[in-house]
Amino acid sequence: MRTPAVPGPKLPGLTWRVQKECRLWASALLLLAAAAAAVAGASVAAQAGGARVDAGERLYRTGLGANGEPIAAIVQGDVVNATVALACANCHKRSGLGTSEGRNRAPPITAAALFGELGVHGGLRPARRTPLYDDATLRRALEAGVGSDGRELGALMPRFRLGDHDAAALLAYLHTLGDGADAGVSATEVRLATIVADSAPVAEREAVTRVLERFAAIKNSGTRREVERAAASRRQLYGERHIRAFRRWRLDVWRLSGPPAGWRTQLEKYYAAGAPFAVVSGAVGDEWATVHEFCEQRALPCVMPVTSLPASAPANRYNVYYSAGVLTEANVTARELLGDPRGARQRVLLLYPDNARGRAARGALESAWRAGGGGGLVTRALAPGTAPGSQDWLALLRQARPDSVVAWLDATQLREFASVANGLERGPQRVLTAESFTDWEGLTLPAPIAARLQHVYPYRLPAPGRAQFPREESWLKSQRLDALARIPAAKALFACHATGEAMAAMADSYSREYLIETLEHMLDGSNMTTLYPLTTLGTGQRLLAKGAYVARPGTGGAAGLYTDSHWVQL
Repeated sequence: MRTPAVPGPKLPGLTWRVQKECRLWASALLLLAAAAAAVAGASVAAQAGGARVDAGERLYRTGLGANGEPIAAIVQGDVVNATVALACANCHKRSGLGTSEGRNRAPPITAAALFGELGVHGGLRPARRTPLYDDATLRRALEAGVGSDGRELGALMPRFRLGDHDAAALLAYLHTLGDGADAGVSATEVRLATIVADSAPVAEREAVTRVLERFAAIKNSGTRREVERAAASRRQLYGERHIRAFRRWRLDVWRLSGPPAGWRTQLEKYYAAGAPFAVVSGAVGDEWATVHEFCEQRALPCVMPVTSLPASAPANRYNVYYSAGVLTEANVTARELLGDPRGARQRVLLLYPDNARGRAARGALESAWRAGGGGGLVTRALAPGTAPGSQDWLALLRQARPDSVVAWLDATQLREFASVANGLERGPQRVLTAESFTDWEGLTLPAPIAARLQHVYPYRLPAPGRAQFPREESWLKSQRLDALARIPAAKALFACHATGEAMAAMADSYSREYLIETLEHMLDGSNMTTLYPLTTLGTGQRLLAKGAYVARPGTGGAAGLYTDSHWVQL
């Protein structure tokens, strides 16, 4: 029986079987070409969509449209304004989860809140009293101030003048905003890290790691079936917020070794092995700038590390510090000198250690002194752990003839300096030391120089017979950790408390941006810590304490007692 001829064009000189195979191959190639075109088209569409989302993110965060100019809007009913202050993130926050001030509330505008979209991670839709939005009704709300239920929105909500391109970009971004928990979070666990380096003092490293490990162990062991209760709460809209928020802490200790130039590689390796939700505390000595930069680039919150030299980079979104450390002490010192009756006219001798901490403090003091109109500042760097001989001290003092001396010296250097200054017929009338350089525990100096000395002290002052940091010290004592270095341990503990309280307040909205926003709100004027007499943290601020005491070290009673003190707020 003859096989039927294969339809299609005949190819001269070839058998029908070869012709059939050729046509099959041609069809396959056409299909492959069509598939490749479809993939390329999808790739182009994805790139276009990604670019649109990126443009929407810029608009949301900065208020700038595609032309680089602020989007104009009508505010308070009839005022036309065009300024970056109207950016969505300023009220609804970068997380999209909103905020409140007094009776005014900016509600959540995440994808789940607006459209009911759960995102790739799933999660819980917030309870609503009004219909969900679609793109058309949301654009109407943005431009005309009409909500999804047809009611007029409050006067504080701007009525934006959006072009089609900017409107499409903003809507595309809002469909992605808050689409699930950030890295380091599962349904039952939150991964946290702390960072220590062998360049930090052993006492600081030990205080940080032992306090964090103990805090995490207590939190995880005292669960009382919180994991199961949290899962039950997440299954319905009105589950208790603090129960929904519960996660076990998985604490990783990232240990850095060698010079700071090699830390970035080590940090990236740790991060790739298990990205944390946040970094809590830490101790790497005076080289925190490397860690700061890493956290900023990774959008990784870092909550109050133990360091006297925080990074002074202008861009700081994700690093929250206790204070500016030695920079605070230098600025308080300059403020105190300028407030002297002789003010900027006096001659000042600055003695400082030739290391990163000393050089940074010297720069801050010089800048503040010049800004106050001061002149006649003489500086002398000393190699750490060494001191000039008596004759060198004498020659320096006679040459500089200072009215005031800023003595950022260790205890041994300060004693030798004081013994020479006391022998002068006309020595300096004022000597200022600072806590980051001189430890006054048990240190006394002979008169008359002792009577002329003042110490810049950034913490709550100790009082005879009372715990200096009662909240932190009582916990450390209860856990038999009171032998640790007191201030680093107290700082590590408060970083744990602040992080834990912030995450409890976040309910089930585990967003790194929301963690930072919650800390800003929670720590503003907080009395959660007894480390500092005055703490403030507002929107965009990253320093919890912004001043220091200027006090005279006491000569009797408890060691470390200070008298005649006053607080200088920067």
